[in-house]
This record gives sequence, C-alpha cells and structure tokens, in this order.
Amino acid sequence: MSKSIDKPFSAKEMKSIKVALFCIVAVVIFYFGATFLKGINVFGKKNYYYAVFEDIGDLHESDNVTLNGYVIGKVNGIKLLSSRPVRICAEILITENLDIPEDSEFEVTQKDVLGGKVVNLHLGASPALAQRGDTLGCYLSRGMLDGVGDLVAQLQSVVSSADTIGQNLKLAFRTSDPVNGGLMIKNTLANLEQTTHDLSMLMADNGPKVNRVLSQLDALSKTLADAGPQIQAVVENLDNISDSLAQSNIRSFVNSAQLTIENANQILDDARNGRGTVGQLLQNDSVYNNINYTLDCINTLVKDVRQNPSKYINVTIFGKKVKTNQ
Repeated sequence: MSKSIDKPFSAKEMKSIKVALFCIVAVVIFYFGATFLKGINVFGKKNYYYAVFEDIGDLHESDNVTLNGYVIGKVNGIKLLSSRPVRICAEILITENLDIPEDSEFEVTQKDVLGGKVVNLHLGASPALAQRGDTLGCYLSRGMLDGVGDLVAQLQSVVSSADTIGQNLKLAFRTSDPVNGGLMIKNTLANLEQTTHDLSMLMADNGPKVNRVLSQLDALSKTLADAGPQIQAVVENLDNISDSLAQSNIRSFVNSAQLTIENANQILDDARNGRGTVGQLLQNDSVYNNINYTLDCINTLVKDVRQNPSKYINVTIFGKKVKTNQ
C-alpha cells in the first residue's frame, strides 16, 4: 500500500505559528529585562525573609539590602498587613549565600544626607540559623534630619507670634491716646512673656533633636575634611579625562557614525519602497507564489507515480515487457 504524505502547513497557518512564537519570545525577553532592571540576578540564589515594621520610614521597593556596606539583596515588596495597629511587612530578597542566625535583625536607616533608605542586616550570635521564609527582627533608625520638620513648624509659630508683638508695639508707640497706648504695651509685654515661655518649652522638648543634628553635622564635616585628598584626586582625574576627550578625534568618529546611519536609512527606504533585489523580495509576492506552485506540482507528480507506476516504470523479463500493477 502507498504511504500517505503529510500535508504541509498553509501560508495562513505558518503566519499564525510565527506570530505565536514571536509573542512567546517577547514575553520572555520582557520578563528577563524587567528583572535585570530591578538589579536581580534571575539565575542566582534567592532566599526570601520577612520583617514587620510599625513605621518603615519612607522605605521603597528595590532599595538595597547591605551587610557592612556590601549589597547582598533588595527589598522585593512592601505590604500593609493591618491598620489597627499598623503592621507593614517588607519582603527581603537575599541573593548571596549567607548563614543568617535566627536572632539577626534588619535595620532601616538613611542612606545619605541627600535622602533615600537602605536596609542593613546585623547578624546575630545564635547558633541556630534562620530558614528561608522566616520573619526576622527589625527596627527603624532615625536619620540626621528626621524630626526637623516638626521643629521648623513650631519655630514658624513662634516667629509669627513675635511678628504680631512687633506690630502691636509699633502701633502702641504711634497712638496719641496714653491710656490705650499703655494698655496695648501691657498686652504686648504679656504676649512677649508667653512667647518667651513657649520658646523655652520648645527648646526643652526638642533639645535632644537639635543636639543630635548638630553632632551629626559636625561628624559629616569631619568626614568631608578627611575625604578631601580623595575628592581632589577624583577632580584631577575628571580633568585628565576631559583633556583626553578634547584631544581625541571625536568629530571624525561622529561624522563616520552619521554617514553609516544615513546609508542604513537609505537601504531601509529602498527596501520599503521595492527598489533593488531586497526590495523586490520584500514587496513582491511572485517568488513566494512560484515556490508554492512548484511544490504543488511536485506533490501531484509524486502521487501520480505512486498510483500509476506503470506509466513511468516498465520491467522486461525474458524479452517480454511485464507491466507492474499497483
């Protein structure tokens, strides 16, 4: 019996298969690209831990997780667990192979004076190790400028009161009525006493904050002073780089790149408009139609040979022609 020949895919079916494959490849590339932009190694080791805060202090997803300044992971996600009381869960992705004791803690702290947060991992001393998915201890460290906003608002209230006192004194000295003028001065002095008292209470309540800010500013100035030679070296290196760039033949490189881009645009325009061999192949369907026609003819010929082999093959036995039958 004759063997059946598989029917080839039609042009419409082939086009559908190509579109499906393209969509799958695009989704895969998008996933790996988004993961790469987050700074996560797709094929690296992934261990997830959790930390539950009452206040995360402006912590965001994708903020770095460090161990003694070395980046070991990212904040993978932040979720509100409850509002009464407030419980906020941070999912911590550790990409390094670490043995983390179960009494270790995550510290959310300010990254630098310009803002931003970072999570520091402080390893504990327990011999028992934390397992993937465990919830570790955590706390929030206040930065150098935390709480200054409240202090500024209170100072603005004090300044507003002092301005009102000044206006009243100015009006009191300008009035011609000694009785009303004296009463206004008396009220002004009373307001001044109250304002002074409020200012004293303000400084008493916020004294530790002010002292902390001043001490941290002093530490910052010392750090900048110690880093002076390194900063100077960086500036000199930047000067050398700028001089090297100025002396290099950048203009010819840019002109060559511009010429290459223009030639590529011309080739694409010719292909798009059907000019040249490539343009004819892209715009003209005759080649594709001729190939399909040739394949159909070949399939018809093969079928006819299988069904009527006697039309094409004659076998001679002892001088006689014997026709082969199907």
